[in-house]
Amino acid sequence: MKLPKAVHWPTQAISFLLMGGQDYFRGAMSPEEYVVDAKSRVPAGNATTAILFVNEMPHMPQTEMLGAALPQMLETLLSWQKVGSGNPPEAELHAVLSILERTGPWSGRLLYTESAGVWRELPFSSSPAVHMQRLAAVGGA
Repeated sequence: MKLPKAVHWPTQAISFLLMGGQDYFRGAMSPEEYVVDAKSRVPAGNATTAILFVNEMPHMPQTEMLGAALPQMLETLLSWQKVGSGNPPEAELHAVLSILERTGPWSGRLLYTESAGVWRELPFSSSPAVHMQRLAAVGGA
């Protein structure tokens, strides 16, 4: 996405972005390019950013999805603030995905910084196969 001017993003900012796969902001970019573009805007020294990319979400989140996920997203940010940079609140991040998998036909991925410049990516879906894949990736299956 072309912005009219550079935007300052503080390195120490704790951020949780919610992005939609059907968002008109992505323009002609593919969903993958859109996520890569968002990640590229995070300062290299930042270790407190999460991106929740929901394939089915347009520019404005659906009421039921936002109502279900937002409280846990805020809990995640508060936990990250307590534990600090380089210590992602993994239980809270996984709880966001669990909520989405239970409440709707949502799919996508959660990306978050494990440390400065190091990203982890977790797929999610209401599909049991994707859910089991995610659990296996974190040692829970």
